[in-house]
Parts: sequence; structure tokens; C-alpha cells
Amino acid sequence: MKAESSLQNPSKITRTKFLKQLKQGGKTNFKLNAELIAKTKLLLGLKGYYTNLSAGIENSLIISHYHSLWHVEQAFRIAKNDLQMRPIYHFKKEAIEAHILICFMALAVAKYLEIKTGHSLKANIKLLKSVTDARILNTLTGEEIVMRSEISAEFKEAMPKLDLSY
Repeated sequence: MKAESSLQNPSKITRTKFLKQLKQGGKTNFKLNAELIAKTKLLLGLKGYYTNLSAGIENSLIISHYHSLWHVEQAFRIAKNDLQMRPIYHFKKEAIEAHILICFMALAVAKYLEIKTGHSLKANIKLLKSVTDARILNTLTGEEIVMRSEISAEFKEAMPKLDLSY
């Protein structure tokens, strides 16, 4: 156990969770906290869930909802990092609400792309950025020339999944 090995070298003790500090005449000594160790061993493998749902709800339903909580956390991570939702440079309530609405619409599109293609958002963005178009307008003749980059095999594979044509 780490606490026992820490007692062998008291100068390197950083965490004292399972150790008790004993102060004797200005000197600090440590000993194992046997009560806390015994309590921790009793609780090993147990997990508690706290909910405000009514008592009639099945335990398995509560646990399944808890296990799907990572989807919500992932959505907020995507919104903050990949979609760059923050910082918000708006001051009026309507502008802030519009900004957040646009970001969550982008999150919905990102999730749709992930589900349809089976790739992460970063991979989809990289793939979409690889396709570029250039439009040149000849002002003398009014003719518009469209120049497209060559698309990769990976993009050609993803297009039918998204119901797109090129």
C-alpha cells in the first residue's frame, strides 16, 4: 500500500489520506489511519447514486441514465472546444441567445455528421476542409469559371453516407 511505503520515507509524503498526522513538540510524525483504511475496504466496489426521482423508479433505470451522462458531457466539450462557442463577445441578451442557438445548431449538425460517417468531428472537419472551390469572374465577358480541387477517396466514400453528390 502507498501509505505504508510513504511511512518508510516521511520526507517525501505529499498526500496523507490514509495517514494521521501526530505533532509532538514541534515535530510532525505520521501513522497509519487504521479506521479509515477499514472503512474504505468495506466500501470498495460500492457505488451510490443520488437522485430526485420518485421512489417508484427502477434502480436499473437510474443507473442507465447515469451511464449515459457522458453523452451530455461530450456535447459540452465539443461545443466549447471544436465549435469554439466561447468566448462570447456579445452584450445584449438577444445576441447572446442567438450565438448560443447557432452553436447548438452546429452541434446538432456535427453530431449528425458523426453518426452518418462514423468519424469524429475533427476528422469530418479535416475532410471537408480538403475540398476547395475557387470561382473566378471574368468582368469583361461576365463568364464565371469554377475551379475545384481533386477530392480524396475518403471524401468520395463519405459522400453517399451523407446523401451528397459532387
